[in-house]
Formats: sequence, C-alpha cells, structure tokens
Amino acid sequence: MVLEAGGCVLRLAGLYQMERGAHYFWLKKGLVEQRPDHIINMIHYEDAASLAIAILKKQLHGRIFLGCDNLPLSRQEIMDYVDQSGKFSMKFQSFTGTSGPLGKRLNNSKTRAEIGWQPKYPSFPQFLGLQE
Repeated sequence: MVLEAGGCVLRLAGLYQMERGAHYFWLKKGLVEQRPDHIINMIHYEDAASLAIAILKKQLHGRIFLGCDNLPLSRQEIMDYVDQSGKFSMKFQSFTGTSGPLGKRLNNSKTRAEIGWQPKYPSFPQFLGLQE
C-alpha cells in the first residue's frame, strides 16, 4: 500500500543500541534455546534514523531500501563480542538450539550508493569499541 501510494519502504535489519536489541535480550535471558550459528543482520538505532532521514531528503517515490551494517554475524559471534567488550555486568551462558533456519546475509551497498549514506557504526564490534 505504501508503494502504491508513492511512498518508500525502508526494511531494517535487527535494531540495537547498548541496552536494546537481541544481544541484550539474550544477555538477560542467559540460556537461549536457539541455534548459535543463525545469522543476524544488524543496524544501530541512530543509523536507522539517519538513513530514513537521508531517504526522505531525496524525495524519492515508490522505492524499497534496505538498512543494515553490512557485517552479518552469527548469534554466537554477537555474544562473543558482547563478552569481549567488558561493557556488560551480566554474563551470557549459551545457545542450546540445534535446529531452525540459518538466516540470510544482507548487504545494503546499493542503498548506500544511491542515497549517499554511510552508517555512524559500521559494525556491531565497532560500536562496542572492539574495532576501529
């Protein structure tokens, strides 16, 4: 309906900030009955907002865009980075699942090139201060 009305759609990957997102949910839960190798695509809340604004400023119509940080990570990799960061007092236990889908690796290079946008946080590890 949005496209038919001439609007644009922005599909966002997993939103996060320090105390919001899948990593924080899993951290609080401790033991998670999901497979550890499932792929998660992510984007920081600030980056999602700045991308939406950049799209609005282009005044485009009837288009679909993708918002992600271009560094898909497995659930286990995400929690390993959380642990390495030392920024959380809680400790994650483990993922215990062995079945379910593996997820998809997303890339929004086309959106970035068309809109002329780059994220403030190019990756979750960079957001945590683990990479430059």
